[in-house]
Amino acid sequence: MTIMRRIPEGQKTAAAIEDGRQLTVAPTEEDYLASLEYRGADEEDLNIISFSMGPRECAFEVSDAVEVLRPRQITEVPRTPAYIKGILSVRGEMITVIDLRVMFGMEPLGTTPLSRILIVTVDDLKAGFLVDRLGGVKAVRAASMSAPGPDLGVPPRFMKGVVLSSGNSVLLLDAGALIEPGEQ
Repeated sequence: MTIMRRIPEGQKTAAAIEDGRQLTVAPTEEDYLASLEYRGADEEDLNIISFSMGPRECAFEVSDAVEVLRPRQITEVPRTPAYIKGILSVRGEMITVIDLRVMFGMEPLGTTPLSRILIVTVDDLKAGFLVDRLGGVKAVRAASMSAPGPDLGVPPRFMKGVVLSSGNSVLLLDAGALIEPGEQ
């Protein structure tokens, strides 16, 4: 036989022990709403995949990233902008590969043993971005995002903002704007 009793307001806990039996306390609606207020929008995490591009640490949102590939044979496409390295076949699908260094006016590095192609998708569009070195997946506070400044080495139209990760500024890039850059 189970005995239920109401625990006085001042003694609320997740569980109480009485006579060797554990009593479970269900949260009240007020407790639930208070927990939502405590978590709040300021506490939300943003998951990013970071990478190096020259001296800068950049990132895309993890929700935009599809996969990471080692550099492989890229087929050049004539009469395309210089920042488009060419196309790459990934499991039968043709993916445009973009060199972010060239797109942002930096000296092209080419491929190194640490280079990676980060495949990103936005809506129905996919592109691969040649990056110097992959940093990894990180969770950052959404509240740490600030507006992009003009002298970060990346045109502000290609950025969502700047986030803080372990005390460092990370440029959060807008994958949609990079895939369809419009006029350069």
